[in-house]
Formats: sequence, structure tokens, C-alpha cells
Amino acid sequence: MKLYTRRLNPSIRTQLLAWLVVPILVLLLVGAALTYGLAIRMATDAYDKALLDSVYSIAGCVKKQDGRLTVDIPPAALAILKDNMKDRVMYQVLDEHHRIVAGDANLPLPNFEEADENDHSADYRDATIEGEPIRVASIRYQLPANPGTYLYIQVAETLHGREQIADEILIGTLTTQFVIVTLSGLVVLLGVRRGLRPLNKLRDAVASRTPVDLGPIAVEDVPKEVRPLVTAINELLQRLQDDMQAQRRFVANAAHQLRTPIAGLKTQTELALRQTDPADVQHALALIRTGAERAARLANQLLALARSEPGAANLEMFQPVDLNVIARNATKEFVPEAIRKNIDLGFEGTSQPLHVLGDQSSLHELAANLIDNAVLYTPPGGHVTVRIEPRRENGEKRNPELIIEDDGPGIPADERERVFERFYRLSDRSASASGSGLGLAIVREIANIHRAEVIVGEGPGGHGASVRIVFPVPPSPETQPTDEKRQEVLTTR
Repeated sequence: MKLYTRRLNPSIRTQLLAWLVVPILVLLLVGAALTYGLAIRMATDAYDKALLDSVYSIAGCVKKQDGRLTVDIPPAALAILKDNMKDRVMYQVLDEHHRIVAGDANLPLPNFEEADENDHSADYRDATIEGEPIRVASIRYQLPANPGTYLYIQVAETLHGREQIADEILIGTLTTQFVIVTLSGLVVLLGVRRGLRPLNKLRDAVASRTPVDLGPIAVEDVPKEVRPLVTAINELLQRLQDDMQAQRRFVANAAHQLRTPIAGLKTQTELALRQTDPADVQHALALIRTGAERAARLANQLLALARSEPGAANLEMFQPVDLNVIARNATKEFVPEAIRKNIDLGFEGTSQPLHVLGDQSSLHELAANLIDNAVLYTPPGGHVTVRIEPRRENGEKRNPELIIEDDGPGIPADERERVFERFYRLSDRSASASGSGLGLAIVREIANIHRAEVIVGEGPGGHGASVRIVFPVPPSPETQPTDEKRQEVLTTR
């Protein structure tokens, strides 16, 4: 598995070496092939020229006496012609009637049919004699002393010398190219190692850090090509550091908030244990239950806040959900509390389903927190209205809206942004109606992951508070309802 992974993900060093060494190797091999071909051609030309010189040397020895052609080659010249340790040299002289005058009788004859009588240039051809390949040079020659007398002279030799020179050239070329390739590979390897040294230093600098060291990486000694990567890593480290600091603050605040109800539960439990009057015991148990409910509510809000973190939501799992159903069910949960506090709690929905894209559980938590805040801070005899409506823009776009209005104390304009901070509470709220400071923080987080906008304003007639959750336009506009509403679907009025 490791080998397979390594093949799929080669290192930068491997890729650089491959992109540098392989082209160099290919170029050198091509150069070697071209050099070898050129050397063979030059050697062939040299051997062919030597054959032609032998042809003309023999031609100088041909004479015509008494109407007969004679070839008088001095023995020394013939010994030089024949004395070749590598190849066997043969010659042949033919008259104009293609009869052999002198030389080797078994030498292949020229192709007289293709020969041009007016062409006296040398002709080179490859042939075989006794199964052995040979190279032949021939000319149609006119005797200078006897104009009009033509003869054919050809000299041939085997190819051992040529093949030996070709092998020597090939070995020499390959040896030279091998040395060049080896030296080039070493130079490239050293260059790649030196070029990757800053990356190795960067790797060591990151690896040597402690888990809590999230400071930025120095970019002064980093190559220009790597600086964008280091900058992006520094930005990521800064975000991680901010998230860790926020997490530490959240844990500290959560511990502080949980300590108070837990301490109250302990005190009230000790007080109940000391009571002997059943009425006092019942009162203490009621206080314990209230404290337990507060602690449970706080714990549930902490869990809801953790679930609503941006990284905890799976946007791919979002599905169309009916905002009417979500808001109606959330409103039903607070009907008993509204009746207990004598609060007029009402719900107004649309005549048709109003779909938004999201997570039903998270959106229910959002609506429940908004209604809980409104019921919590609205005084007895007040009014809380939960309303669903499509929002028109330019007469075309329709953004679904969830609106919660109350006629309670309201939220001052200069604090309407801060109320979404975790554990932040307005200073003028009574202790009896003091919440945990997490409800609106949960609302903001859930709204963000649903790409919804949260707008805080005044309630009807400038009294109380109004919170509007404006959702994005759904993907199927044709399913959106008209402006007609069902009034008082659910009400405590």
C-alpha cells in the first residue's frame, strides 16, 4: 500500500529529477544516434573514395596493343591492393562487350541495362560474393590513348573494416554519452537538492513546533515561489489561533455559567437535607428542580451551539423543509409557558408550504431560541407573534422570512449587534428573566450556515423587539405561496 501511494504521489525531488534527467537523457541519446550516423556516413565516404582511387589506379594500368586490352599492374601495386588484413579486395576489368579482361571472375557484373553510356561518373553499390556482403565501386572508362575504346572497371571489398570502424565509433560515442549523462545526472541531483534545501528548512521549522505554537512562519528566507504557500499557511494558522482562543473563552465562560446552577443545586440540596418541615422540604425541592432545569437548559444550549458551528454542519445534507411546519411546531412548545405567564402567543403562517433549503433540526432550534427569548423577556399581559411570510423585492424575488415580534422591553440600537455574542446579556434585564446569553448566539450561527440574514429591530408601533430571519431565495420559486395568510393558526389569545 505504501508503494502504491508513493507511485500516485511522487515527491517534488522525484518529479524534478524526472523532468530534468529524462529530457537530458533523450537529447543525449538522440545526439549520440545522430553523431553515430554522421560518423558512419563519413567513414563510408572515406572507404568509397579509397575504392574509387583503386579503380583509377587500375585504369592507369590498362593499355590497348594490337587491338587487344591488357592490364599490366605492377606486382608491388597489386600487393598493396590485395594486402588488407581486415578485408578481401577484388577487382575486375571488362571490355565494351562485357567480357572479362582481367581480375576476379566471380565478382558480380555491373547492371549494364541500367548503365548510361554517356555517364562516366563512379557508381557505388552493395552486393554479395560467396554469401559475404561487399561494397563495389565501378566506372565506365575511356582509354585516353584510344578514343572510342571503353571498358568497365570495378573494385570491391568486404565490409569487415567498415563494421569495425562503426563498432569503434559506436562504443566511443556511447562511452562519451554515458559519461556526459552520468555527470549531468549528478549535477542535476545536486542542483535539485540545493534548490529544495529551503523547503527542507521550512519542513524542519514546522515539525519542531509545539502543538500550541501557532505563530506565523517567517517568510524572509523563503524562496519567492514558496511565499504564497507560506502566506496561506500563516493565514490558516492565524484562523486556528483565533478559533482556539475563542474555544478557550467559550469553555471558560461555559464552566463559569455551569458553576452557578451547580453550586445552587448543592446549596439547595444541603438546605433541603436540614429541613424537617414537609412544606419547607417541598419548597427546597422546587428550587432544586428550577436549578436543575436551568442547568439542563444551559447544557442543551451549549450542545446546540456546538452543533451549529460552521464546521459541524454538512451542507450537502440540506433538504427543502417547510418553514411553516418548523415555526408552528416550535411555537406549540411554548404555549404552556405563555399561558403560565399570561402572554398572548400567536402564529401566522402562509396558505401554502414555504420551503427553504436547510436542516430541519437546526432550523427548529433557531425558531425555538427566538420564541424562548421573546416569551422570557415579555412581561405578563404582553404579546408575542411568530409570523411566516415571503419577502418581495423588485416585485419578483421572494425570500422566505421568519419573524418574531414582541412588546417587551426591546433591544437598544447600540446593543443589537452585541446581543449575538456568546454569554452577552443586556444589563437592564431583571434577574428573574435572566437567560444564559447563548440563545441569540445559537440563532446567528444557525442562520450563517443557512446563508440567512438576521435583522434586529423594533416591534410593532415602535415597542418591544423584532427579529427577522431572511432566508435565500429557494431553488424552486414556483412552489412559493401567495401573500394570503392563515391568521391565528395557533394562538393563546
